[in-house]
Amino acid sequence: MLNKMKILMVATLGFLWGCNNDVDQLMLKGEPGEYKFTNAELSNRFVDESLVHRFQVTSNYQGSKAQLECVYLGDLGLISQDTIILYLHGNAPNMDDYWQRAADFANIGGQHRFGVMMFDYRGFGNSEGKTEHIKTMLADVDACMLWLKEHGLTQDRLLLYGHSLGTMPAAEANAFSDVMRTPWMVLEAPQTTDDVLLQDATGSLSLSATYVTDFGYDIPSALGEFQKHFLWIHGTADDVASYPNMLHVYEGYKNPLKDAVIVEGAGHEVVDEMGFEPWESKMLELLRK
Repeated sequence: MLNKMKILMVATLGFLWGCNNDVDQLMLKGEPGEYKFTNAELSNRFVDESLVHRFQVTSNYQGSKAQLECVYLGDLGLISQDTIILYLHGNAPNMDDYWQRAADFANIGGQHRFGVMMFDYRGFGNSEGKTEHIKTMLADVDACMLWLKEHGLTQDRLLLYGHSLGTMPAAEANAFSDVMRTPWMVLEAPQTTDDVLLQDATGSLSLSATYVTDFGYDIPSALGEFQKHFLWIHGTADDVASYPNMLHVYEGYKNPLKDAVIVEGAGHEVVDEMGFEPWESKMLELLRK
């Protein structure tokens, strides 16, 4: 079955390449959807619904502007005092798919101990525009960090957390953002580069991703620019983001402030398999540094 899937992927990439199309939109699963953001949609670890705030921010990439849908969990008046977690979600249609995770963040160390912000990238959920490459994603992150900054946040109180697709702009923002550079970065189930993503999808095919996509992300390169507290979380059985490839990157990364949580046998949704309490403990340990 796996070989058939790889053959199908190679054929698909060949068709797209031959037609001079780009595979970015094949990789990105964003689509419109309803936002509920209520306790009725949570199975556990609830939130105070009066502290759930929906709003929009304007993302601007070289004059191309888009209104992004956002949600903030916490007291807006305390952004100037609280530690804030900015969560960059994975490759699902919209952030409603990550509502339980947002609530989990809001319950770390006690209910609403930390403020939590989540948003949809361009073309995800009801956010305008289209995610074209890593630079538009960085513009989206910058827009959210600018909103937090305008509400009183300073960069020494911001934790940037990326999951799966979200690890790409998280690493990029921590290395290159003009708005904020944060003291803590968490990458959960990250891929390494778009070349590796293509090779994972096609087996041993030695083909540069530049032939079929201009997405242009490179987490190892971005990590080299980040020298503060870095936590990597990965499952050894992840069949979406290669554990051996990322392990090679992590071991070669010389920052003494790095740490890792490796969950044996866990797949791409590694934190779900890890469990809330061990994950919460690790997050609190990181935030105390």
